[in-house]
Amino acid sequence: MGLRRMWRRVRSLTERQHNLLAISDLHLGCDLRPGQNLDRPRPADHALASFLEWHADHRTERKPWRLILNGDIVDFVAITLVPDHADFEITDEERELGLAPSEPKCVWKLRRAAQRHPSVFDALARFVHKGNSLRIIRGNHDAEWRWPAVQAELRRILIERAGVRSAAARRRFEKTIQFHDWFYLEPGFFYAEHGHAHDHYSVQSDFFAEHGGALAQQEMQLPLSSKVLRYFVNRYTEQVELPDDVDTWGPKEYLDWLLKAGNPLRVAADYFVMVFRVFYPMVRQWLRFSRAFARAADKAMGQKAPPHVRRMFSRFQGTEKQAQQLVAIAARPGEQSLFDSMQLFYLDRMLLAGLCLFCAISTSQSVFGFWPRAGAITVVGILFAALNALLGSKRKTDAHPMLQAAARRVAQVFDVKYIVMGHSHRAVDETVGTGTRYFNLGSWTGRSGDGFPHVAVEGGKAELRRWKGPPVVQLPAPPEEEAQGVPVPA
Repeated sequence: MGLRRMWRRVRSLTERQHNLLAISDLHLGCDLRPGQNLDRPRPADHALASFLEWHADHRTERKPWRLILNGDIVDFVAITLVPDHADFEITDEERELGLAPSEPKCVWKLRRAAQRHPSVFDALARFVHKGNSLRIIRGNHDAEWRWPAVQAELRRILIERAGVRSAAARRRFEKTIQFHDWFYLEPGFFYAEHGHAHDHYSVQSDFFAEHGGALAQQEMQLPLSSKVLRYFVNRYTEQVELPDDVDTWGPKEYLDWLLKAGNPLRVAADYFVMVFRVFYPMVRQWLRFSRAFARAADKAMGQKAPPHVRRMFSRFQGTEKQAQQLVAIAARPGEQSLFDSMQLFYLDRMLLAGLCLFCAISTSQSVFGFWPRAGAITVVGILFAALNALLGSKRKTDAHPMLQAAARRVAQVFDVKYIVMGHSHRAVDETVGTGTRYFNLGSWTGRSGDGFPHVAVEGGKAELRRWKGPPVVQLPAPPEEEAQGVPVPA
């Protein structure tokens, strides 16, 4: 073997055989609600379809694309339409709030989302059919990807839309679509996860649980944030759609939203009904939930990681130590802490306000004289303001700083050049650790006026880009003498 052929062989082993694209938070199906006008496509559908079509036809260095769908691709939580007739039982609560997250019902939701966004699923099918591949990472809005039947249904939908007929071609097509429970890793180079594992309000209590077996016959555990969406927010998205920065809202922003959503008394009543439905069972079973998750977390953080976590790492040639370190970074679910749960619903502030009101009344009745009474009430008011500010500083709902901190810790666990997350709906390109670049993919929810964010990795270099449509090809200007015209003899 000559030196040139040997060099090509070594180079082929070290070079990446594909380029990467990563997008996140598409929230397909989020408008599948009763009474919603579904005659027109969602505004982002055309941009997303053109993004997939253009990249399917344009490769860099002739390398196929590997598309990372980095969580919250199909918004199973927001879909509240229910079928008139189905093979499964539909309860009265489901007709009011949407289907529960069981396997056959999630399959129905996926089919309905594909019908709602035909151009997107057609473009995705053609993208794969042209030799590219998909890696799908589940997020908090599409944790339903864990169901085997849901994975099989997506493959079936794309195969059917791609027009694949032969059994051998179908098998090849299926192998190009892979699902990841938590993260995608190319050792020493690229790491991607949705990011909700580091948000204690968005990680479910069974995040570390083994899938399959008896669990396959049960409904999924929803995290606190998804329960809020299911029992309260989904009722009002027709009137007022939540913006991307809802995680950073305070009492003023929520009050403004409440006044726009409709009758404030009705909205407040629905809110407290939701709090009771979510919080009361959690308090009643808190010890059991806490112990169940604590056992799983302790097992994960002990001498050995859970078997399915080790299997995830075996796909990427990861080590046992890295598995333990990554599990240690994950957030504990909000159900673990009554204080965190109370903060999510502002119950801590309500209790503080009630306590301060009681103290003010008691003090005013026990102190005589105008000025002593005024002074006592003022002291109570100052204490209330200080405690309220302290509780406000403890309330952590903004996912952005959570993901930044997680990216720094992930950079310490994996020696990778690039870390990619989503979840926060906030596009980010910054350096973490010792030279590792952290990207957040933002969202494709149709409210971006300056293009849709995505990360492209070509030739070993990653870049955060914004898709505004297919690039315009500039034709070369004609030669100057042609532009002036050919002289005509006199």
